[in-house]
Amino acid sequence: MRHFVWCFLIAFPIVQTATAAGVVHIANGDCVALSAAASAPQGQEPALIALTRNGSYTGCSMNVGGNITIDGAGAQMSLFQNRGDAGVGSQINVATGARLSLRNLNFRNSPSTSAAAPRGPQPKFLVYYVPAIENSGTLVLESVSLSDEGFGYSGIGELGGGFIGNNGNVILRNASIVNSTNYFGALLQGNVEISHSTIVNSQTYGTSVLGSTYGTITVANSVIANSGGSVCYNSADAPSQFVSRGGNIISDTSCGFSASNDHVVADPRLLDFGTHGGVVGNAALNYDSPAIGNGLAANCEATDARGLARGQDKCDAGAYEVGGGDGKLSATGMSGLYFNASNNGHYVSIQRLYGNDALVIWNTFDQHGTPAWLYGVGTVSGDKIHVDQVAQNVGGTLHAGGAVTGATPTLWGTFDVDLSDCYTASLSYSSPLSQFGSGSTSLQRLAFLDGVNCAR
Repeated sequence: MRHFVWCFLIAFPIVQTATAAGVVHIANGDCVALSAAASAPQGQEPALIALTRNGSYTGCSMNVGGNITIDGAGAQMSLFQNRGDAGVGSQINVATGARLSLRNLNFRNSPSTSAAAPRGPQPKFLVYYVPAIENSGTLVLESVSLSDEGFGYSGIGELGGGFIGNNGNVILRNASIVNSTNYFGALLQGNVEISHSTIVNSQTYGTSVLGSTYGTITVANSVIANSGGSVCYNSADAPSQFVSRGGNIISDTSCGFSASNDHVVADPRLLDFGTHGGVVGNAALNYDSPAIGNGLAANCEATDARGLARGQDKCDAGAYEVGGGDGKLSATGMSGLYFNASNNGHYVSIQRLYGNDALVIWNTFDQHGTPAWLYGVGTVSGDKIHVDQVAQNVGGTLHAGGAVTGATPTLWGTFDVDLSDCYTASLSYSSPLSQFGSGSTSLQRLAFLDGVNCAR
């Protein structure tokens, strides 16, 4: 019996270590299990802590002392539920020498709050006495979003916490901070590295989005547009605090950035804030955004916040890559007006409809110079549209006052549209009518639909 107990005591630590090295799956909303897994000491950390896909974790606290990696799989974690009382500590603490890597996680002030657009409603103002995250080690936020959060103070003369209280090193990669307000304390401060991240519609009062009087903040291929207060803390006692590696779109001159592809732009031309095919929130780029193609190739990450490939010869600034690096059209991106610049007077209009349908209208001429209006609803397959029944209205007469009589829809033939990217297309046609015959024409986009992104 004594021999058996001795063998068991020898084997037990081995079993524990093997268990600790695996992946720990956390059930939806189980803050107790998450806190326990994240608090594993050095040498006994799980290889990965996996949250429930698209789950919700309200008011979870973590004290990290080891090397912890958490994959949120699109889960939402609220910050500071019922933390208005003085003396309550930060929700997430990373100790000196520890490392916490968070990815694919959405921070929101309430699990039930709907996603807001970059130009949407302002966040709720909550009373915080301490930062949401207190970092004394290394904190990595990769493909993480923070939206609709307010950080502030309890009253006049009582300064409160911000997003991160940083006494170590913070790394933001493909991160998005949208619709966040900060009172008397920068959103990000200390030693921070920001790459391919988007920080927009962030209002600050009494300070700035980035910086304080200590630390160095390095920014590359990012979009930072503040709607209140300055982007960078501008002080004579911290002249070297902000370093640009280039490729940035910034809304003011406070950072002093002048590296390659650094541009001061009042409006970065963003679309809605949503997942856009991924699992974390990100702000899509409109077709005319100055962030498109602005990133420096030397700083291009392999993927964007959605995990889609970025271009490597050139890439977009911010967390969102137009086309996901492959230039493919989005579901509605083919909608717009096209023409052939060398063939004046005829136009092709495409309107994506519900499901896999699209309306194609060709305003052209027949071989005798008579204007013709041809139209049909076709089937979309990838970036191609096939219309097997094109019609032409003939014989109509316009009367005074706007009435039309005598128009007869007549079957005309077929269309095939091939949209190779956001800007170019071709139309092939075939008609049994001798005055048209068959052929093809190359097209380029003449106009986009406002507010509709071209690519994924």
